Amino acid sequence: MDIIKYREDAESFLYKVDKEYYLHFSGQKDSINISGIYDEYKYLFSRKNIEYIKNIRDKSAGEEKKKAAYLLKFCTEGYIEGQVKDLIDKIAEDEAQAKINIEGRKVPFRYSEILLANEPDKVKRDRIEDKRSKKIAESFNDTLYTYWDTLHRQAVDLGFSSYSELFSYLKEEDFYSLQAEMERLLNETQDLYEKHFTGLLERELGILLKDSRRSDFAFVKRAKKYDRFFKKDSLIPIFTGTLFEMGIDISRYGNIHLDVEERENKSPRAFCCTPKVPEEIYLVIMPGGGQDDYEAMLHEGGHSLHFGSTSSKLDFEYRYLGDNALTEGYAFCMEQLMQNRQWLVDFLKMSPDEAREFVYFSNLIKLWFCRRYAGKLKYELILHDDKPVNGKESSYKEILSAVNLMEYTRENYLKDVDDGFYCTNYIRAWIFQSQLKEYIYRKFGYNWYKKKKTGFFLREFWSYGQKYSASEVLSQLDFKRLDISYLINSLIDEIRSF
Repeated sequence: MDIIKYREDAESFLYKVDKEYYLHFSGQKDSINISGIYDEYKYLFSRKNIEYIKNIRDKSAGEEKKKAAYLLKFCTEGYIEGQVKDLIDKIAEDEAQAKINIEGRKVPFRYSEILLANEPDKVKRDRIEDKRSKKIAESFNDTLYTYWDTLHRQAVDLGFSSYSELFSYLKEEDFYSLQAEMERLLNETQDLYEKHFTGLLERELGILLKDSRRSDFAFVKRAKKYDRFFKKDSLIPIFTGTLFEMGIDISRYGNIHLDVEERENKSPRAFCCTPKVPEEIYLVIMPGGGQDDYEAMLHEGGHSLHFGSTSSKLDFEYRYLGDNALTEGYAFCMEQLMQNRQWLVDFLKMSPDEAREFVYFSNLIKLWFCRRYAGKLKYELILHDDKPVNGKESSYKEILSAVNLMEYTRENYLKDVDDGFYCTNYIRAWIFQSQLKEYIYRKFGYNWYKKKKTGFFLREFWSYGQKYSASEVLSQLDFKRLDISYLINSLIDEIRSF
């Protein structure tokens, strides 16, 4: 095996896959051809290559060992995903073509999520959610079952007891220790969450938390009453203006493309695509109106700036692979401006009292998400254990409903799952961001976004791509480890201070 050629071909493979994902999920292409790309590069993902790269990792030290570990994860994931390549295409295309009937009009399934978030009438909102759930059960779940069942069998075929054990090995993470940390977050925020989220729903919707559904959260998060501050035509100027204050002129990058055009089949979930790091980066958002757009722009902007600032001189493994909790952490670093009172006053022109109220609201939303991901990890450890996939709908509904104290539907038990325990990346990223925020506040002040020194600091760390893990970056900032206390204390303090 020629390891140099392997890296070159792996980069070419990722370019084609990411470009295909971009075109499809941005709504520019109805079909998707991941299967054809896997067929073209099938030679990259073999048992023989897995063993060869594993042998390099086991016999190496230092950076060579780290790069081999990154490659091993890439090769192994590619191997098992290659067994479901046709299903990947089918899942995406079925979702793109699916429609549901809303008040006599056939609406694309993806776009219905935006309609749901903007629907003020609870009866109509629940009806949209029920129709979405029915569509998932009727049109998606059989394929998703085959998809996950096949991946589970591939993990066992590779010598692991379960899909969970395989990814704990590849990511070099103890998922159960992380789950225990998140149980601590759930316990320490339980009373706070129940009290304050109950108050939020009573004020905004006139309903009790115990009577709410996840569709109610979608509408609450949409937060239409703040729309006067979060105008669509100000989205790009405020984003670029914030960066300019930090000495970052994104217009001079040339490699970061902002896709904010509204298309009915565009994914409602904002994303960043990185076909060629750092030369070709796409920041994709489907504007739904309001604060969600700004939060998404800042988050995906964080990804885009990270990969768009990565040094082209880095090895392939450090530009494309590595610990994705790091890039999620940088994304949350930018997104946390939505919880910065002074930024809201400076750029959104809120009054100090309005900014204080919005920061309270924004932190409640963040707490909801942190608790949700604690539930997702707990559920996914059950979903991906050594037992059959079927029959786990009740576990999904019970666990997710319990952490957010609102009703989740059973039908989403296979769809509301990301590959490769990506939920752990978000969890570790929130912890990383809370510690990075502590460092930035201490070094640059609460109005860090106005300091060119902050921009210089961030660009330097972004330039290393994902050479270092989130834990390694924190160690360079004199933190001993990822410490969830920073996340828990930050959430509690911000909510209680209102």
